[in-house]
Amino acid sequence: MIRIGLLALLATQAPTNDIDAFMKEVLEQRDINWEQYHEYFCRERAELIIEGSLPGVPIQGFQKEFLWFVRDGYFVRSPVSVDGVAISREQRDREEEKWIERMKKRDRERSPDREGFMGFKFEPGNYFFAGRKQFEGRELLAVEYFPEDGFSDDDDEEDDEEDDEFDAQFNKTLLVTMLIDPDEHQIVQMTIDNYGFDFLPGRWLVQLDTFEASMVMHKPFEDVWLPRDINGYGKITTAAGGLSLRYTTAFYDYAKAETGATFRFPARGLNETKDESEKPK
Repeated sequence: MIRIGLLALLATQAPTNDIDAFMKEVLEQRDINWEQYHEYFCRERAELIIEGSLPGVPIQGFQKEFLWFVRDGYFVRSPVSVDGVAISREQRDREEEKWIERMKKRDRERSPDREGFMGFKFEPGNYFFAGRKQFEGRELLAVEYFPEDGFSDDDDEEDDEEDDEFDAQFNKTLLVTMLIDPDEHQIVQMTIDNYGFDFLPGRWLVQLDTFEASMVMHKPFEDVWLPRDINGYGKITTAAGGLSLRYTTAFYDYAKAETGATFRFPARGLNETKDESEKPK
């Protein structure tokens, strides 16, 4: 598959130094987003649906709710419910402790790094203006990016040549599209998708046909941009038939964290209990 839009972009491409300077300010704004994100409590609702060859017939999946908050200097993802069933306070305490231990282990092994959309690596010289696009009532700039090492880990000293080659091939299949508010240098939507996994081994047995993931930012408060939702879609073909995977995550009910305050956040759709609603001080 040809990199979508590339030929059209070449005719209207801005000078490299101009777009690199613009994107430098965009990434600085992303750093601000990341810092502000840790100043708020929020809720998360995650849903995974796996379907087979018959469209609309779920094979497997789940619905989970989480609460995000800062505890002991770490941003903790605390489970609240699974498929509408509340998780006990004791189990939540155990899961929160496990989460913090994982974060501490990560910090010991290497410098902490942002993950996912907030941590995607961008390099100057690989950006292309793709015109303007309307998105949810806003006129935004569309910028495409072709990564060289967006998912590689420069800090991993154990990577061998085979891993490096895999990373290089994987990155070549990706296209990153950003819709940006030019006045605020703010990424409003970021989408990562592929245009072919021909390099993967074992395609005669399992074939990864498509992959796409996107994040949307919004303003729940004035002058504060925070994640609103993340969506992912993938399709796999096997000898036994095809599978499609759809993952959606929504972040909502943001509230400013206040030092020394007790934060109460009952689970939606569940019977509220004292243990379920109490949050760490």
